[in-house]
Order: sequence, then structure tokens, then C-alpha cells
Amino acid sequence: MRITTEKLLELAQKEAEDRTGIVSAYVIGSAAGGDPIFGGTADVDLVLIHEYEPVAAREIVPLSDQVHLDIAHHPRRLYKQPRELRVDPWLGPAMCEPVFLHDPNHFFEWAQASVRGQFHRPDYMLARGAAFLEKARASLEKLETDRLWLSDWTHALLEAANAVASLEGFPAAGRRVMPQLESKLAGLDQPEIYSSFLRLLGAEGFQASAASEWVDRWAENFASASEISLDPELTRVRRDYYLGGFRSMIEAGSAVEILWPMLSTWDLAIHELTLAGESLPHWPQILNTLGLTSGHAREREREMEELLDQVEGILENWAEKVGA
Repeated sequence: MRITTEKLLELAQKEAEDRTGIVSAYVIGSAAGGDPIFGGTADVDLVLIHEYEPVAAREIVPLSDQVHLDIAHHPRRLYKQPRELRVDPWLGPAMCEPVFLHDPNHFFEWAQASVRGQFHRPDYMLARGAAFLEKARASLEKLETDRLWLSDWTHALLEAANAVASLEGFPAAGRRVMPQLESKLAGLDQPEIYSSFLRLLGAEGFQASAASEWVDRWAENFASASEISLDPELTRVRRDYYLGGFRSMIEAGSAVEILWPMLSTWDLAIHELTLAGESLPHWPQILNTLGLTSGHAREREREMEELLDQVEGILENWAEKVGA
């Protein structure tokens, strides 16, 4: 199948129209922005709004080895108070500039109008940044009790960086999250936040020369985990999707840009394999190289608290500057 944005949207629309009980459907992410193809692979972030409660929150539908639908299932009730969604740090931006696919009764159009009308008002932008900061603090508090320490760590980092980046309008996400963050934070004259993001991700210990070897190991672990896991993020087609992006970044001389998506998904795979009783001696070595072992946790968490305080100060200064 020749991959084009138009073809992907056409396939997503067909999927939505073939479903029953769907109130509205829309596409977000790179497909909505007209740039879904990267590393020869693509996904379509499709949101289906159901009349009633959906059975699952997320579903992956392969269309080929290179393309899949990443479907989020939402209940209609989620959109009941659309004005409140203006300050939702993820759903608010998602509703702002999507591609409408299926909205026969104009339900989503009505909800979107309430979100979009004052989306860029400074007090709402500040509220979304503050919501990301609150999420980051909550993720940091979970670290001591959650077995998925690294996964929570990477998400806390992303939430902290997006607390500032969202002041530019939209948060960073997806497999190209790192170049997005760097660009957004530079545009806000806050490059030091990206520098802290890199440091706390372990980038100082990451060697570009080892990137291909790490990706091969990641792919091996991901493939093994996909055979035993029910997590949609660990389906085989997601492995190929990430793999295409990782190899493209490495070939472009930007190997460090694979670090966040690789680590966040790798930890999920390792968790599944560990529960299945597999021995993974390479994993502690990788974490040690990055300074992200349990022995580093206390110092890392202290550094994260300093970053969150810095982010809070940036939000306060921005609010004073724009009168939010």
C-alpha cells in the first residue's frame, strides 16, 4: 500500500463508519497535521466517541506491516462539559485542530466550538501548563511504590517539560517527541528545560555509537513481550512503527532523539518479560549506563524536584508577563 495522508484518512473514516454506536470520530496527531509518515511507517490516531461506555480505552488495528490505526475509545459523557476541556492538558489541544471524519449530528462540532473559542487565552494556557506540572508531581510521588519506575520516570519528565512547552500552544507527543520538545522550548527561550530533560533521561551516558545495538536489543525484547502481553502499546505493529522511526533518527545523526520513546516502551516490555520469569542481564547494565538504576533513584528524584520548582517559577513568571 502506498502511504499518503489522504489514504490514511480515508481508511480511518471507513473504520469509523463501519463501527456501530459511534457518535463522532476524529483524527489527531501527525495524520491530522499532514505529516504522518516517518521512517517508512505511520499510525493514525483515531478517536471514536461512543454513545455509551466503550469496552476498551485503546485499540490497535493493523492495516499493513507499515501502517496501523491507534484508536482511543471515549464515552460521550467525557464531552458533556466541553468548556472544562479547555484546560485539559491533552484532550483540550487534541480537540483544537483535528480532522473531522464522522459527525452526523454535529455533536463533536458543538463540543469543539466551546474548547476552541478561547483556547489560546492566557489563563487557559497557564491552566494547561499547571495541569501538566501537577501530573508530573503526581508521577514523582508514585515512583517509590510503582514497579514500573522507569516508565513513570519518563512520563514525569515529559509532563514537566510539557508544562512549559504547552505555553507555546500544544504539547509534544509521539515518537518524534524529543525534537518537538527541543523546538518548542527553544521558541519559548527556555532551552535549559530541554537540557534538564536530556540530563534526567540519562543522555549524558548515552553513546550514539551504541544506538543501533540498543535498538536491536529493544526490538528483540519488544517482540518477545508482544507475544505474551495484552497491552496495546506492545503489539507487533507498534514495534515496527517505532523501529522505523528509531532507524531514521540514527541515520540522520540524531540518535539521542530515540531515547525517550525507546526507554518508555522498553520498560513496559521488560516488565512483562520479568513477570514471565525471563532473565534479562543486559537491562541493569543499560540502566547503569544511563544512571537510572535504583541506586541512582534518590539523587535523580531530588534533581526532578529541582526541575519541577524551576518549571513552577517559569509558569509564574509567564503568568505575570502576560497578565494571566
